[in-house]
Amino acid sequence: MITFSRSERVSERDDTSGDTGVVTTTDEIIRLAGEGESETAEFKATTGQRQEAARTLSAMLNGRGGRVLFGVQPTGNVTGQPVGYNTLEDITQACQEIHPKHPPSIERVPAPNGSGREVLVATVPSGNNKPYAYKGRYYQRSGSTTVDMPDETQLSLVLERAHGRDRWEIADSERDLDAIDDDEVRAFKDEAIDAGRAKFDADTSIVDMLRGLGLLTSDDKPNRGAVALFGQPGTFAGQYPTLGCRLVSVAGTELGEEFVDDVLVEDNVSSALRRAMSFCRQHLHRPARIGGDLRAEVGDEVPPEVVREALANAFGHRDYAISGLVQVRIFYDRLEVWSPGGLHFGLKPADLYGPHSSHPWNPNMVGCLYRRGIVEQLGSGTLRMARLCIEAGLGRPVFASSGASVTCTVPRRGHWLAPDGSSTALRNKEAVMLALLASGPTGRGQLASRLGITPKETREVLDRLRDAGLVRVDGHGRGAYWTLSNS
Repeated sequence: MITFSRSERVSERDDTSGDTGVVTTTDEIIRLAGEGESETAEFKATTGQRQEAARTLSAMLNGRGGRVLFGVQPTGNVTGQPVGYNTLEDITQACQEIHPKHPPSIERVPAPNGSGREVLVATVPSGNNKPYAYKGRYYQRSGSTTVDMPDETQLSLVLERAHGRDRWEIADSERDLDAIDDDEVRAFKDEAIDAGRAKFDADTSIVDMLRGLGLLTSDDKPNRGAVALFGQPGTFAGQYPTLGCRLVSVAGTELGEEFVDDVLVEDNVSSALRRAMSFCRQHLHRPARIGGDLRAEVGDEVPPEVVREALANAFGHRDYAISGLVQVRIFYDRLEVWSPGGLHFGLKPADLYGPHSSHPWNPNMVGCLYRRGIVEQLGSGTLRMARLCIEAGLGRPVFASSGASVTCTVPRRGHWLAPDGSSTALRNKEAVMLALLASGPTGRGQLASRLGITPKETREVLDRLRDAGLVRVDGHGRGAYWTLSNS
């Protein structure tokens, strides 16, 4: 039989998430109880509820981690409980039903009432081996409640766990080095050096360069990432059906309308990116200063950096194990870039508008796009896209994920996207007004002054934008100010 002293914590676990390092005091218990239950905190009156607590701990492992406090009422009243010979072992035993195995850290903290009772704190971090099941079922936290995990979330977490051990891009391509386009690799080397992002010298051999980029297997054969980036089409045609892209230009606003152009590209990522950039230059109807590489400008209807970033994200982050090609769709009112595979590692579309960590699904391939100068900075591309679109008077791009695909939609000049992706045609003064409001809340008088129009005309423009659901007014009278509806 195992016993624990008051200062001991159970901290052994079977994965490598690491100890939380939590040492909870009585004052901390009082503070936590006062804050109430949340996504990362739950209260149990006694360890008689240890089965329910183990279920909650499994849900916390699937989320951001958290703590279950035994001896705290759901109301936040700290009563403590007697702790006997087997109490801590009973909690640990209940948590043996969590798979993969991950026993919580358990602390004994004196209750604040001086009764000799204690509060037991069971803590888990965000687990490294998601998803975790309790008695064969998967749970997640929804606010302060533990609920069943949706099937699509389970699948996504299973794929992420497998992905850490067996990524598509590092698997053997079953090809020799003659399947690699040496000229494409040399062009990559030159552009990486010009961009100041090369970790090799100008005279580095192709084999050494590919090895350094993580694009060779242990026996110096190209892996799938190498073929995807630099493969010669004749060497993988028919066996790598997810490489390439579909490019369409539509006369109207729906796919069912007449196609102006329709191109199928069956080639490596480097070539497909160039073809997609060229297609956008051709169909976005603005004069362009065209350079000779992937960083060529697209024109001023949509900022070129926005188009490049959208395409780089689609090719770099897509799931190549899922059937389907990257699709570029140019409509009368918008540009859509669609890629197979959903957002992973807990990322949601709303997160893309703010600072977020970078967890590329294909880190070696995305690293190559970064070195080539196609991706400016890992993890910040979507923020830069939103900023550039706003500065150009286009409003923010819209990101959407269905779980099986991700779509980036960018409005074309003269149109504005609502948060649901629907577009609104704009007059010139309306577009300028929205661009001004994109920089922050502004009073009507300031808008009239900056636009050089009368107060009456300013009110008419704002009323039209409000009726379209694009702006809102906060406050009253002279203290009122206008802002974007989705800000």
